[in-house]
Amino acid sequence: MTKQTLSLWLGGVMLGFLCSAVQAESWTLTQTLTVAQRYSAELSASRNEAQALDAMADSATQLPDPKLKFGIENVPVQGSNDQRFTREGMTMQRIGIMQSYVSAEKRERKSQTLQAQARGVVAKSGTIRAVLQRDTAQAWMDLALSQQALKIAKKLVDETERQQGVQKASVGAGSATPDSVLSMQMTLSAMRDKVTIATRDVQLAQSRLLQLTGQSIADVKGPLPRYQRLPADEKTLQDAIDRHPEVEAAQRESETAKARSAQSAIAALPDVEVEVFYSHRAEGYDDMAGVMFTVDLPLFQSRRQDKDYAADLSRSMQAVDQLTLVQREHVAQVQSLVAQYQASQVLWQRQREDILPLQRKRLDVLIAQYRSGQSDLPTLLEARRGVLDTELAASQAEREMARNWAAIQWLIPQEIAQ
Repeated sequence: MTKQTLSLWLGGVMLGFLCSAVQAESWTLTQTLTVAQRYSAELSASRNEAQALDAMADSATQLPDPKLKFGIENVPVQGSNDQRFTREGMTMQRIGIMQSYVSAEKRERKSQTLQAQARGVVAKSGTIRAVLQRDTAQAWMDLALSQQALKIAKKLVDETERQQGVQKASVGAGSATPDSVLSMQMTLSAMRDKVTIATRDVQLAQSRLLQLTGQSIADVKGPLPRYQRLPADEKTLQDAIDRHPEVEAAQRESETAKARSAQSAIAALPDVEVEVFYSHRAEGYDDMAGVMFTVDLPLFQSRRQDKDYAADLSRSMQAVDQLTLVQREHVAQVQSLVAQYQASQVLWQRQREDILPLQRKRLDVLIAQYRSGQSDLPTLLEARRGVLDTELAASQAEREMARNWAAIQWLIPQEIAQ
């Protein structure tokens, strides 16, 4: 092996080790939330949209650019001077500057409308951030709790597998029937199915985190949030509805609609265009100069501008009604989330504190009876399978409770402590 080839080989080995280390790195909830916000294209698009509207609002306060006007006027197309530029006294080479003057009030109101739209986009970005934080936290907690369930399932399967050799020996010694080995294999197969499902749940959580963060998060670290109780009492949660980003976004939509109606209220104010020009004529004829004014004439205001203003006024009233609907929806949402959380909490506590201890005690009793010859193997296997089913049911209830807790906790986006 040449020196260069050896260096490349060692470099590849080191790179593989580094990649494995990165893939095996554990992530805290705070790290995961931070990376998810940086990775979100939707958040980036919202920020860019708000910046664009702010820039347009600044531009709207300015007058339009002046226009350069030039050309030739009054070129003969008939008679002896047909298509001649220097014979006819009215033929002129003309150049001029034209400026449109839009009233400062109209420009200011247009700017205010764009600023209101920018604030609406910022409010909507709060909704995006809250949903992102909720989904990321749910996926992270799903991964943590699914891994715990998988460890428990594997442990119970391993305990059952260790009995296979003992059971086969018992059959060989004549102290057990041959069908007991088949019964154990069938039970083991069913228990391995549970392990497969638990493994799938872990992989689904990892896949969801990859989608949200762009990172291969194989494991979690750090303490889990205190999801065993509500983040706040129901009254506090309902009082915070006005700070919900969707409610704020609806408020900004209402402000935008009002700004549009204020803009259309003065739409009939006439714009003015001023043109200053200089005209050069053929030799022997005097040059000319002039100034021209163009003024809008809103002669049919009741049919045009007033109709637009009435439409915008109706839209502003519609936005207020929409705000009321959003507030009512979020009152119902909070009540629904609290009810779902409380139900899943009761199910989890019942599984963990009542059913699971009873299943474990039953298993311990049957193990002792089996060792003393007072119980048969199928009963023992059924008890161990029951413990596994209850463990997984408790884990499922716990994950459902954690998901509901995260949905309540991140109704409003949280500032992430770095």
